Amino acid sequence: MIRKRAFDALRADVLVVDAGESLDAVADKLQAHLETCPDLDAVVVLRQGRFLGIVSLRTLLADLNDCALEASLRTSLGDDDFEQTYRDACRHCMARKAAEAARRDIPVVAPADPLHLVLDAMIKADSRFAVVIEGERLLGLVPLGEIFREMRRECAPL
Repeated sequence: MIRKRAFDALRADVLVVDAGESLDAVADKLQAHLETCPDLDAVVVLRQGRFLGIVSLRTLLADLNDCALEASLRTSLGDDDFEQTYRDACRHCMARKAAEAARRDIPVVAPADPLHLVLDAMIKADSRFAVVIEGERLLGLVPLGEIFREMRRECAPL
């Protein structure tokens, strides 16, 4: 794996959304994208063509839960109306912009960066993805699963 580069584990079939899109629209696009790429559960968020962050399925659900639960607990009158209050809060939270839920501490790497250093950056950032950018152009993502596949190929018995 020492000779492998970020480009070797790059996934170019990523979903890209604009920072101004609603989380509801992002969720619809992500749901459709998961039908063709079930192992790539994240979208890249761009603002004016530049990388801003990533909204993964995990960050989307965590953000929605935090936002809706907080709003529901604050405005609910008790058990009788909590479910409806929570649903209303979810709709309100999903109307927010993708930029508000985007995780911005994702490692950004170059295509020629050694894969073991990409993995190290992902581990330190507690991220399942690294973003591959050349100049200012997004090339794709390196998911943790692709690094795992590369490692398994390297470590396979002879």
